[in-house]
Amino acid sequence: MFLHIVMMRFDDSVDAQFFEHVHRYAQRVESECGGLLMYHFGENKADRAGGYNYVTSSVFVDAAAHDDYQVSPAHTAMKAFMGPYIKEVVVYDSVVPDIRSPR
Repeated sequence: MFLHIVMMRFDDSVDAQFFEHVHRYAQRVESECGGLLMYHFGENKADRAGGYNYVTSSVFVDAAAHDDYQVSPAHTAMKAFMGPYIKEVVVYDSVVPDIRSPR
């Protein structure tokens, strides 16, 4: 499995309408991207998040599915929409154990 986490700080211009659009993009990603096991955009509730107050977290069947997602029309459209509002971003990518199978 492949884990992809993106932590973001947005500028002060984001509002409820911005987040409505982002949630629609997230739904599009979920419906269009193959090899996706889990996808979530939401508020980071950690008090030690260093100001990275929103996150996209996703799990893919493998690194190849993640690579396909990176260039998918749904993901590139979401990035194009969000990009102008992102002040800072931190990304974590890693191959992780498959928790669906017994250890």
